[in-house]
Amino acid sequence: MKPAFRIEHDALGEVQVPLEALYGAQTVRAIQNFPISGRTAHPALVRALLRIKRAAAQANRHCKVLNDRDASLILQAIEQLFQMPESAWPAIFPVDPYQAGAGTSQNMNVNEVIANLANKVANKVANKVANKVERPALGTYSPIHPNDHVNRSQSTNDVFPTAMRLALLEASRELLDELGLLANSFEAKAQEFRDLPKAGRTHLQDALPMTLGQELGAYAGTLTKCHALIRESRSYLLELSIGGSAIGSGLNVPGNYVSRIVELLREDTREFLRGAPDLFEATQSQFPIGVFSAALRACALEVIRICNDLRLLSSGPLTGLSEITLPEVQPGSSMMPGKVNPSILEMVTQTCFSVLGYDHTIAMAIQAGQLELNVMMPLMACSGLEATSIFTHALGVMRVRCIEGIKANAERLQRYFELTPQVATALTPVLGYEKVAELVQVSLQTGTSVIQLVRERKLISKSDLNELLDPETILAGQKKIA
Repeated sequence: MKPAFRIEHDALGEVQVPLEALYGAQTVRAIQNFPISGRTAHPALVRALLRIKRAAAQANRHCKVLNDRDASLILQAIEQLFQMPESAWPAIFPVDPYQAGAGTSQNMNVNEVIANLANKVANKVANKVANKVERPALGTYSPIHPNDHVNRSQSTNDVFPTAMRLALLEASRELLDELGLLANSFEAKAQEFRDLPKAGRTHLQDALPMTLGQELGAYAGTLTKCHALIRESRSYLLELSIGGSAIGSGLNVPGNYVSRIVELLREDTREFLRGAPDLFEATQSQFPIGVFSAALRACALEVIRICNDLRLLSSGPLTGLSEITLPEVQPGSSMMPGKVNPSILEMVTQTCFSVLGYDHTIAMAIQAGQLELNVMMPLMACSGLEATSIFTHALGVMRVRCIEGIKANAERLQRYFELTPQVATALTPVLGYEKVAELVQVSLQTGTSVIQLVRERKLISKSDLNELLDPETILAGQKKIA
């Protein structure tokens, strides 16, 4: 009967590894030690680690600490991994995101897989030359060893923080795209509704009039600022600690390695990456992750506010504001026939709450750094990538299934515009603040509009009153939309 396991060794002794597994002993220990979430590394983090290992092999060859054969085998193995469908990765990289500090398990998982694949390539070539039947090379770690070759000139302590940054840079590109598209959608709606007057509101009370276009255009402006904030926060992620080795001293890192690997990663990612000027500081501090997470938090807060506004503006349809109508995407009640809820906005708001939670998690992890290393990096990577991913997806759904389908209820908007007592503010240059305030109170008590009271009391001539209260006059100077 064919054995189900092979025996490997690490510093703690023998380990049973599934016979056909591409990973090795340290990965098995991680699987056994950390059965926490049932999840595996985010694909962007895996891609980042593979890019680093590829650049490291090339840089090590350049620095002559890896020979051409060994570097070539490592590069061939990494290319095989990139060619695999991502759906295959969880079985190959099975380490739970909630794992031992610093990401050693994740780093060694990648090292073991690359080494085993590289040795399969080497064994296949050797057997072909000798005209022999291929024999398994998994777990032999010869000629390529996970530590001695794949991890050459590296430490988890400079690899993992670099991988975090590369992964977040990759993930945030799509987020930037979605923020830009969402801002454009709001701007398109602002143009569509540019001439629809409505009542403004402050303190949830009637305020000065405006247009629906101005209201939605302001949301576009906020999202444009969010886009700029995320773009700025990404600039902090461009500084890499790679080459710092275990604590930033660069022990066992050859000369010219840092400049070469940064150059290779820059070419690979097409990001303006740079090596950290102080590798000790870059190893101790995860400030760039905190800046990026804070930017996500700020943007999520603004999106929550916008969603709350849209839910209020669409409330009703008969007993709420009902100034806009949102697309109907699903029935809103299992009990009340015909009820439709703002489901997309509710989903987006809940997603943003999670983004805020992930930011708090990252904040706690960042302050937990001690002396020369912050070991909480796996949690930062997991939380930052998840927050970026769900925020991106939520914004895309919000745009396509909600914002682009917003309709204006013109009659309701016009009625509110005419009814709001604060239209009377336009009369203050003529009547004065005190007199207009008195008229507003009488209007609220009697139900007679301020305009009608002015007419009845003949406080302003008919022609002057019509000029003052003309919507174009009231909104003159307020319209920001060309």
